[in-house]
Amino acid sequence: MTLFMVLAYFVVLIVIGVIAYRRVRNSTEEFFVAGRSLGTFVNSWAFLASLASGGTVMAGAGTALALGLPYGAALTAGATVGFVVASILVARPLRALGKYTLPDFFKARFGSKTMRVLVPLLIVIASGTYIVSQLRGSAIVAGYLMGWNYQTSLWITGLVFILYVSIGGFLSVTWNDIFQGILLVSCVVGLGVACYSAMSDYSASWAATLEAFPAVGAPSDAVPVWSSVGAFLTWATAICVLPHIIMRVYSARNVRSARTSLNISMLIFSVVILINAFILVPAAATLIPNLDLSNPDAVFLALSSHVFGPIGEGLVAAAVLAAIMSTTAGLLMACNSAIGHDLYRGIFRPQASEKEVIRVTQGATWLVGIVCILFALNPPEFIVVLYTAAVALLASAFFAPMVLGIWWKKTTSAGALAGMIGGATTFSILVMSDMPASAEILVSLPVSLGITVAVSAMSKDQRKSSTVKLTEGEPA
Repeated sequence: MTLFMVLAYFVVLIVIGVIAYRRVRNSTEEFFVAGRSLGTFVNSWAFLASLASGGTVMAGAGTALALGLPYGAALTAGATVGFVVASILVARPLRALGKYTLPDFFKARFGSKTMRVLVPLLIVIASGTYIVSQLRGSAIVAGYLMGWNYQTSLWITGLVFILYVSIGGFLSVTWNDIFQGILLVSCVVGLGVACYSAMSDYSASWAATLEAFPAVGAPSDAVPVWSSVGAFLTWATAICVLPHIIMRVYSARNVRSARTSLNISMLIFSVVILINAFILVPAAATLIPNLDLSNPDAVFLALSSHVFGPIGEGLVAAAVLAAIMSTTAGLLMACNSAIGHDLYRGIFRPQASEKEVIRVTQGATWLVGIVCILFALNPPEFIVVLYTAAVALLASAFFAPMVLGIWWKKTTSAGALAGMIGGATTFSILVMSDMPASAEILVSLPVSLGITVAVSAMSKDQRKSSTVKLTEGEPA
């Protein structure tokens, strides 16, 4: 029965992709940003589904028990703040700009030929790393549901992701995200209610959790306080520059809808993470006999198995799979648009027709997806830590040049490029050092900011106008 339900779910995703293809096959605007037709309700759930990944849902409780609640709470609180920061700093100007991708902004604002290559490459590298972490989560869930081994689960789920994204583009991703977001929240809330009811004494459960897992309540030697601070800063800044989130801003019907959708998503996301942190963590610690943290990313599934019967357990696992699928699909769109739209059409073949760009983008989806599956065959542990590093790279490179480029007219292309390279390089060096995990951004982000300001102050743009109209062109 479980096998039939999951396979039927996969078929539905692909069918939705085929239906969407009829609308997007001849238009890059439809393929990349769903024709800029998405209303507030649709985009609110789509924003949520794009961000609420396997780490948010599946890995949250296990990571908190293994690495400490301060770390988990910091990164999820940072993501919540990030929605607000994005709504205030970038939603209006980016939607008013009316482009497709994050590289489109840097091209319009600075006109740097080097940035036109560098920005898409960084997006593919960081988003690809993020995809690897999500593919690991999907393989764990599918294997848990169907009894498949890790490799089989990885290939089947990965190919389904690739297929429906390559066929239907951003419209297919969005239609699936609505269902996946609602399913995710419903199942997390249902599991939270069931777990709270199963704990006879909530206060006693927390006391037992802190006694059995001392790392839950305080930073440990493995995850010091600087890791938690870095995790918070990463997500508080990264929402502004995550390419699959920016594409959702562009897809909104108007500026007001883009900003409202971000704020509504923040409220729903807060409910999910609060349930995860304050109910599922003590429930997992006290309700699961002989809890094994050798694979912390599987704790969530073990908890649902203990609390629910087979049907409820299957629904919860499906919700996790939905969360992973929605994030992975958005990231695949970020990668394929960087290759098809920003590199192929933007640099190599500016005269390419819309159909040609869509075909190249579809091919890029398969290329990136297969490469990520191969890397996911032997991934590192801790999904949350892996994808936090990926988004920290993006924040280190793009946050300062982007926000200053919007709000400080004296930002020059030389300054933005230098800040971008300085932030990315500093982060890459530190991530290979002995610095605590997730703390690298505490250095790389200020470095990027300082370099952008300093070089901009000392340089002058060669362009006739160093700014673009980022606050006009779309009614509020």
